[in-house]
Amino acid sequence: MEKPYDEQYLTKLVEDFVSQKKLLSQLETRVDKIKKELSSVVDQHGTSDDNGHIWLNIGGHELKRERRVSKSFDTVSAEQWAREQGFWADVVEVIERISEEKVAALAWNNKDLLPIVQTFYTEKETWAFKT
Repeated sequence: MEKPYDEQYLTKLVEDFVSQKKLLSQLETRVDKIKKELSSVVDQHGTSDDNGHIWLNIGGHELKRERRVSKSFDTVSAEQWAREQGFWADVVEVIERISEEKVAALAWNNKDLLPIVQTFYTEKETWAFKT
């Protein structure tokens, strides 16, 4: 059963929503500031473990600055090395794929193809709630 439209109730509901959203933003800002300060304390006074994480016990709470390491492949250096060493033919890979830009250009230059090309685009509808 649908609720009746009650202007007074809905106005209070919106005002409460806006107020809570503002409070949440203030809390997030405060939490971020505290986290930054505590991270600095852990860095200064904590103890490192075998994995490089830094630990500090304060007031019965165990704080951890977790070390995270990521690796990325330097394709420019690898390509230069492979070319210089004569391995390029052994490591190069050609991948064929369709180019959206070229399909669009084809339709742009041949208007008869436009209706068909337009069918290749699908729409996705999403909703966001904003105040």
